Amino acid sequence: MTTSPTRRRFIGAAGAIASTTLIGSSLLNAGIAEGAGPFVRRDIGGLMATDPIIVSYRKAVKAMQTLSMNNPNDPRGWAYQAAIHGTRTMPTKLAWNTCQHGTLFFWSWHRMYLYWFERIVRKMSSDPTWALPYWNWTSASERHLPSMFRDVTSELYTPNRNPSFNDGTGSLPATDVDYSAAFAFAGFADANGFIQGTPHGDVHVDIGGWMGDVPTAAQDPIFYLHHSNIDRLWNLWLAQGGGRTDPLADNPWKNTIWTFFDENGATVHMTSCDVLRAALQLNYRYEGEPAQVNEYCRLFFKPPIPLYYRVPFLHIPVPPETLGQERVSFPLFNTAPLREKLFGLAESQTRTLMLDFSNVVAQRQPGVVWEVYVGLPANAAANPKGPFYVGNLSLFGTGIRSDTHGNREFQPARFSYAINKAVAASLRLNEERVTATLVPHGILINGKPSTPKVLSPVRIGQVNILVEQRR
Repeated sequence: MTTSPTRRRFIGAAGAIASTTLIGSSLLNAGIAEGAGPFVRRDIGGLMATDPIIVSYRKAVKAMQTLSMNNPNDPRGWAYQAAIHGTRTMPTKLAWNTCQHGTLFFWSWHRMYLYWFERIVRKMSSDPTWALPYWNWTSASERHLPSMFRDVTSELYTPNRNPSFNDGTGSLPATDVDYSAAFAFAGFADANGFIQGTPHGDVHVDIGGWMGDVPTAAQDPIFYLHHSNIDRLWNLWLAQGGGRTDPLADNPWKNTIWTFFDENGATVHMTSCDVLRAALQLNYRYEGEPAQVNEYCRLFFKPPIPLYYRVPFLHIPVPPETLGQERVSFPLFNTAPLREKLFGLAESQTRTLMLDFSNVVAQRQPGVVWEVYVGLPANAAANPKGPFYVGNLSLFGTGIRSDTHGNREFQPARFSYAINKAVAASLRLNEERVTATLVPHGILINGKPSTPKVLSPVRIGQVNILVEQRR
């Protein structure tokens, strides 16, 4: 599944600054001991509550929360830092509500945001060696909320989560943290878009509470560890090779200026070009990751020929579909008149059939993740390990009307799924009609699937099938 990348008013408060001084290496490396190698962001799964990394994080969160109460205008305060990502508080202040979802800036903006947050934590904790851990929820042993975030006496705890995560009975479903579908895409726009839904958005929705809505998500201390892992995935995606690269020919992506604050409260400005090389530019790496891929922005860059392009194949003339508590199915196409062509497309090595949902909207956060199937037989059980499963649908960042905040305009969500294997499996069963089926699922409770409660229905406005062609 991929959310469609758009350039939705991405400058906002960040790009509207007339005189901007970009970050230089001296400022980026301020406070780093001479000769120190990159800071190492550790896997939270290997840390105890007494580890200095956790102790320092608690100390910093307490100091930042106190600072917010005493001086709400200090940009290093907890509330101000969270508002940079999103807030409903009005009037807005410098750099608030500048988070990027549904755009090409998702990975790079959040990397900048975490970098300056990390530096503020070092200052507030008086721990010059501190590095932000990451929550490696892909590991089957780490799908519960880390224990130190469930301690009600800790600054890392908040009651504003799904109670099952706080009491230790809840855990993340395997499908919600599986990034293999995103990593299958070699193009940046597709991978960056898909990762925003699964696993990024799915985890936000599963944790719920503050994490479930953009304007409140960054108030939860687990937010930063969740996004640390999402940032780690950017490195891992590039490391696969196969033509994977950042959008270095996209001038808005390279040159748009974003505003943050350093550990002393000074305003700083960055672009995506400042964060391409985490170890070399920002002086951090992840525990256990492969060698980082070093990319460079150049003044003169010959745009590469896009690896892929998409063309319409079928418009599905279905009325708007509403997702709620029950399984929903609707027809995509009859197989008879298209059988030969569909077989050729489904088994092609250079063409990918894409199911595209657009104008996807809910009034407020539904609080649910839907599994999406193509060609699932009418009486068959939904099985995400089977051939008909194509991905998930969850709303976070786009598509939720109540999530509009600051001066941000509402943006419907869009989702795309690679469906070659599912269509081929359906054709082999000689099904007369291929359907789309969406099934809501809840988090795991004591290791077993739970029945979700849909807090707001979701409307899918338009359905199309596209063909993605490799050049």
